[in-house]
Amino acid sequence: MAVRFWIELSGEHPTLPRAESLAALEAERVEVREASWGAALLRVDAVGPVGRAVRRIGLAHVVCEELARGDLEDLRAYARSADLGGKTFRTRAHGLQAELDRGAIEGALGADFGRTGRVDLTTPNVEFRVLLADEFLLGRVLHRVDRAGLEARKVTHRAFNLPISLHPKYARALVNLARVPAGGVLLDPFCGTGGILLEAAHVGLRAVGADVRRTMATGARTSIRPFGGEVGFLVADAGSGPWRREGIDGIATDPPYGRAASTRGEPPKRLYARAFGAFASALKSGGHAAVVLPDEDAIRIGERELELMERHSVRVHRSLTRHFCVFRKSRSG
Repeated sequence: MAVRFWIELSGEHPTLPRAESLAALEAERVEVREASWGAALLRVDAVGPVGRAVRRIGLAHVVCEELARGDLEDLRAYARSADLGGKTFRTRAHGLQAELDRGAIEGALGADFGRTGRVDLTTPNVEFRVLLADEFLLGRVLHRVDRAGLEARKVTHRAFNLPISLHPKYARALVNLARVPAGGVLLDPFCGTGGILLEAAHVGLRAVGADVRRTMATGARTSIRPFGGEVGFLVADAGSGPWRREGIDGIATDPPYGRAASTRGEPPKRLYARAFGAFASALKSGGHAAVVLPDEDAIRIGERELELMERHSVRVHRSLTRHFCVFRKSRSG
């Protein structure tokens, strides 16, 4: 069945939230028939398991099935025609690009829906949401992203932590960019403190982590366990690990950027070259590797082995920009 819905994007970055949402849909084999977007909103017409896919997303706020669009009277006409069969509901309004009289809109639609339903502002059966973008949109809430849960999984809240670690919302985005379907195998061969693997487990993937340092693999395993993450760990070198050829559905990883301790003295370019060679062998045909890289040289190294599909540059501070890159193994490769 075709579903038209919208995703209210988080706005942390101009392109990464939209890319993550579309990648999550692709991972769950949702067929996107049409998509349009602005800075804070992605509207999609699609077929497939939309509900399962949108529950993976981290860089967003709310996902709604689109019910009506146009001016306010168009929305009220839909509400008057709807039959809630006595279910409880609430209505919330929000302006994306303009101020709006929330009380008046919520009151009018509440009266219209109230013909066949009952208002419940606390735990309603159905929640309706009104947006004002370039026109009014009326939707039914399908999913609210658990942003508080993502914050609770920050590395500072885990037993084993280091100061340099992806925020869970970016780790979740990286996992989704790898496009691994539910139940598929995702590998992080530079697992560090395990944050990427924790997010992979939370979206229903079979996560496997490796690190050349035993202390990292052991620490990550201990740290993740209280959060309910079922993750496999091993001590292995990313460039020569025991990865079965074409046995990995996808890779999501944040490699070391060149501090001597984190690369065990190996020049970063050599490490990246070995790692990407291993990625190309381990990935299934058509599989993706979502990798955070520090500069253009590192990206070119990746392109020698895999096809660069997209990149999103996130400035951390004046001297550090992280490039969220997605590579794909060709189906003939």
